[in-house]
Amino acid sequence: MKHIFQILKDPRIFIPIGFLLGFELFLQSGLYTKLMQPRSYADNVSRIIRLNGIGRDPNVLIIGTSVAYQGIQMPQLNRLLAKDGLVVESGACEGAKLETQHLIMRELLKRMPNVKTIVHVVEASHPGTARHHQDLANRSMAAQFNRFEALDVLSRHKLRVEPTDYTYFFIRSLTYQKDLRDFVLDPLDRLKGIGRRGKEEIPGQLYENPHKYRLSAYPAKNVKECIERANSADIEQMGRDVTDKHHRNAVRLTCEIVLWDPLSGPGNDQWTHLFFDRLGVVYKEIAERGIRIVVVFSPYSDILQDLNAEYRMQAWREGLARTAPAGRFDTVDMRKVLDGPNNADYYYDTIHLNRYGAERFTDEFAKTVGPILKANLKAN
Repeated sequence: MKHIFQILKDPRIFIPIGFLLGFELFLQSGLYTKLMQPRSYADNVSRIIRLNGIGRDPNVLIIGTSVAYQGIQMPQLNRLLAKDGLVVESGACEGAKLETQHLIMRELLKRMPNVKTIVHVVEASHPGTARHHQDLANRSMAAQFNRFEALDVLSRHKLRVEPTDYTYFFIRSLTYQKDLRDFVLDPLDRLKGIGRRGKEEIPGQLYENPHKYRLSAYPAKNVKECIERANSADIEQMGRDVTDKHHRNAVRLTCEIVLWDPLSGPGNDQWTHLFFDRLGVVYKEIAERGIRIVVVFSPYSDILQDLNAEYRMQAWREGLARTAPAGRFDTVDMRKVLDGPNNADYYYDTIHLNRYGAERFTDEFAKTVGPILKANLKAN
């Protein structure tokens, strides 16, 4: 203790302490959010809550994960629905689980008082994916919201929050630890990315699917064959007009992911029950706001048709009957809208649509979901 007091008496010790405190205050101010790694999970959610709904008065809000984020072209959708007086905004975010979708929805509704319908784009394979602890991606996204509101939502979703989670939420030097490290390792690349992001930041139009590559570059009849073709492909010989290493990796990874099926894992009934409990928390809040819900089931590529198999819908029917507010929601099954001989041309990988698929899906979305949105608008 004597040595510690001697160190503390040395005025030079206050230089590093002052620097660390000052740096933490800078991070606490929120200014660092504009310097985050572009297109990271945290950056995506930060941009969505910062820019969506600005200068617009939407009456429809879309929530969901990457299928809705990449698969619905918002400018195109709004052009198709404008004749019916519909204005649509999207809060869909890549990798966002239910608790993150809930937080995004809450934040956006603060500046969207006239929303009449929330469209929830879901996947037939989602039940069974719930767990008691947040994954790292969703923890980083939840940390972008008001801490107390985020912790309240996590509690409502029955997520276990450990002491390490509290420090992550409240001490920003820990929140942004990985992002800061990446910044220090390659500052030039970060600054270039920030510059590109600045040019792309248009309120109400944060993302339009740019991917031209097609899953059909790796023709396969099943997941195993898909992995083999992606692993053995000579992308140099195939040419950049067909694929590149990022595309090849995405195809391989999305095929590998589905080798593990949540419905065949241990404790599936427990996780499925937990998933619908959480979904009920979100839908109850939507209903209490007087907003209607449209649940849209999105498609997968033909290679993964088992993930869209009819037997999986039974879990949804039972879960929605138990947790969704009666008379306040509609369901729209769009799992098959891209089926056919050209199915693989609409996908970037086995799960996510490319630009052509997004345009086709958006067109079908407007035709199928649009009449429900129009009816909800007139009813309110």
